[in-house]
Order: sequence, then structure tokens, then C-alpha cells
Amino acid sequence: MTALTLPSNHIATPSYLNDLLVRIAVSLQLTPTQYRDAVRHYEAVAKWLSAPDSHLARFAPGIFPQGSLRIGTTVRPLGRDEYDLDLVCELLAMLGFHDPVWVLDLVERRLRAHGTYGPMVERMNRCVRLNFAGQFHLDILPARPDRGLGGTYLLVPDRRLEDWKPSNPKGYAAWFDRQSTYFAAAMTKAIEPLPQPEGAEDKTPLQLAVQLLKRWRDVRYDDPDLAPISTVLTTLAGTHYLGEAHPLEALVGIVRRIDDAILALPATRRLVVCNPAHPAEDLSERWDRNPAAYRAFVTGIRDLRAKLAGAASLEGLPRLGEFLKDLFGEDVATRALRDQARTIEGARARGGLTLLGTSSGLSTVAASGSTLVRSNTFYD
Repeated sequence: MTALTLPSNHIATPSYLNDLLVRIAVSLQLTPTQYRDAVRHYEAVAKWLSAPDSHLARFAPGIFPQGSLRIGTTVRPLGRDEYDLDLVCELLAMLGFHDPVWVLDLVERRLRAHGTYGPMVERMNRCVRLNFAGQFHLDILPARPDRGLGGTYLLVPDRRLEDWKPSNPKGYAAWFDRQSTYFAAAMTKAIEPLPQPEGAEDKTPLQLAVQLLKRWRDVRYDDPDLAPISTVLTTLAGTHYLGEAHPLEALVGIVRRIDDAILALPATRRLVVCNPAHPAEDLSERWDRNPAAYRAFVTGIRDLRAKLAGAASLEGLPRLGEFLKDLFGEDVATRALRDQARTIEGARARGGLTLLGTSSGLSTVAASGSTLVRSNTFYD
């Protein structure tokens, strides 16, 4: 198939780059079919856990999504098709103290009692995982209300520590929504509905920036023990997002401000990333056990900042392609470039492609103040 080739002196304007970044994000998120499958499995698991004949029923479990599934930042893991999706099983009527490992075992036992789910069960440190081969991992995190703090504050079990840890996934999601100016309706049912799927064109710049950061992480770090976890990247992005209107500007600004925050610390201290909705929850505590991972994170952020700084001045399609492949992987970068080329050439053939300013995206609809892009014959 022929692909668009830009002139050798073409500069990768922010409009082209923003469009490409959106296309990359589209290719990484759940497809509509995958989303429908996730909803179906989510609802079935929730009903099984909360059924009247379940030994969990006496604790009045409430099931709700958390993490990337809840805030709309899912990303297909590099090299495999399975997405990681997260649910919370809040045991609302668990009033007294219970051993945290016993609670994990309780949820695990219920899942193993199901004819289909039983063979899928995998014990994890803080959750019970269901492996839907070729589709996704469904991580079910047991939790109980934190009666001391009230509200949406929770305590979650830790098998390794044999203790309860503070958390507030609902508060975290509400914080992220506020940071990204994307409002999600409050979830009030015991088995709460998932947010409706979104095309990337409907996502906020912060959501897109988080997806791109997570993909960069997967490409850069071959060793998963050195890679920063998604919650840390998401929290840092939300904390350092200052309302940029487009994904490129958001990504550049977020990474620059993260690096500045690291540089402002004494050399003997690490960056501490806490849950903004529960400061007692240190999301970055793994760095204490693995200082090499923190050093790798600092080096990665500094390198990413340097690469993003020159993105808007890249000249020529080959250099632009190499830049995107280096950060996000060859497959998604190549697909985005080809998709953009088809869109541009189709619109040019109709005489209707416009560039909306210097920092916005491409459009195929004439707009006031926009510049018509003429058809060309640059092909390879």
C-alpha cells in the first residue's frame, strides 16, 4: 500500500503530532468488542461474588471498577493481548477486625467454587486474579470500610505483610476526573456500571497523556521490576497536568514538571507519590524495596524530557517515524502514520483538508481561520 511521504524539509508541526498521538492512543485502548466483553465478565463476576448463596453475602459486598478501567486509560500491554483490569469487592458489612489473609482466601474460595472461574484463579499479593486467556486479567481486590476515617476510605489486605493497607480508589477516581476536567456520574448501585467507552477523540488530554506514558514505560523498560507501576505514572501525570489543551503539550508539560520535582529534591531523597485522595497510601513504596527501580525511573524521565523537547522541530517523515517508534513501539507508530496518511490523502483528494492552527489537530471540515491543504503527489 502506498503511504504519504512528506517533503524532506517538512517540519512535524504540533497539529500533525497531536493527531498521530491520538491515533496511537486509539490503537492501544480497549476495542468496542473488548469493552463489551469486559462489561459482560465484570457483571457476571460481580453477581457471582454477591449472590445470596455466596459465603460473602453476609458481608453485603459492593463491586465497582477501579484503576484504568474506571478512569478510561486502559493500554494494551506490549507483546501480549491481555489487558489488566481491576475491580474492588468492598465488604460493606465487615464491621469487626478480620485477618487480611483470611479475607483474601474468602474471595479466592468463592471464585474457585465457580465451574468456569475456578481454573482461571491466580493468587496475588493484594488481590485474586482471573485470567481470561487472550482477553484480559481481572484483578479483584477485597476491601473493607475504614470506619475510623469514613467516607470512601478503605482498608485492603496485603498477603505479604499480613496486614491491612489504606486505600481510597473511589476518591482517587474522583480526583483524576477533576484533574482532567472530565466528569463521571457518581456510581451508587451495589454492582456499579462501568463508564461508557470513549473514542480517543472524546478523551481529555490528560487521559491521552496517561495512555502514552504507560506505553512509553512498556517500550523503555525491558525488566518489569524496573518499570514504574501504572498508578504512579497516572498520579504523577494528574498532579503535574496544568490544563494543556492537546496531548503533545500535556505530555511535554507533565514530563518537564515531574523532572523539575525530582531535581528539587535532595540527592538522598526519592520522589514520594501518594494517593491524592488518601495521603497515607504511598503508591511508590516499591521504590523503597527496589532503589534501582527509582534510579531507572529518574533516568527514563530525564531521557523522555530531552526527546520531547525537540519533537515539534523534527524534519521529514523518516525522523518523525523514528521518534514515534522509539517512544511508543514500531507497530503502533507505523499504524498511526499509515492511518494519518490515508486520512490526509482522502481529504486532499476531496479538496477539504484543513490545518486548525499550530497546536490543534487535523480536520476534514472547513473552519473559519483554517488553511486549506492542497493535494500532492508525494508517495513512496
